[in-house]
Amino acid sequence: MSLILDCAEAQFAEKGYNGVTLNEVAQEAKVDASLMRYYFGDKQQLFRAVFTRRGPALNRLRLQAMYDCRAAAGDEPPDLEGIITAFTRPAFELMAQDQGWRNYCAIIAYVNSSRGYLHQLMSETFNAVSHELLADMRRIFPGTPEEEIFWAYHFLTGAFTFSLGQTGRVDTLSDGLCRSDDVMSIADRLPTTIAAGVTALCAPASGRQQGKQSAAE
Repeated sequence: MSLILDCAEAQFAEKGYNGVTLNEVAQEAKVDASLMRYYFGDKQQLFRAVFTRRGPALNRLRLQAMYDCRAAAGDEPPDLEGIITAFTRPAFELMAQDQGWRNYCAIIAYVNSSRGYLHQLMSETFNAVSHELLADMRRIFPGTPEEEIFWAYHFLTGAFTFSLGQTGRVDTLSDGLCRSDDVMSIADRLPTTIAAGVTALCAPASGRQQGKQSAAE
């Protein structure tokens, strides 16, 4: 069964959900199409099996990294760049080690920009970790309106998941100077960039909110 999932994962990463058929996956895995339907029923269930297979392992690494970042801060709020690193870097490290993880993370990027059933899978698999990050952002920027916290998360996760997609866009623009498959260069730079943007958005909002509270008192 793992062979079928590996082949399906590679196909979905390359062609997206709509570009893949069960017969194509069966042919690639060298199994009978009836066996595919016996195990997975239809393409939707096959995609679900692919998407949920690696998610828990990635979540464990991210949660542990976030726990370590909080522990290092002691009683203080965690460092913003550090917590963003904990949230994002494990995926890039896995991608650097294994083509299967590169395929899986490309699928994450695809799903995060999709609607309907695929978007539901994103929520089911990754919402728990996202809520941990949101809680840390509230601790780092106390008093910041919820609207700004969620917008900050929106921009953060958008940049993160786009980077998982390995689209080749930066390769073309930079004439090969930068490569979207150079995942560790992305891992080193993304937290610094995103932390600056989040701070610019949330810190002034936090200050304004605290000022309102002081005036009311």
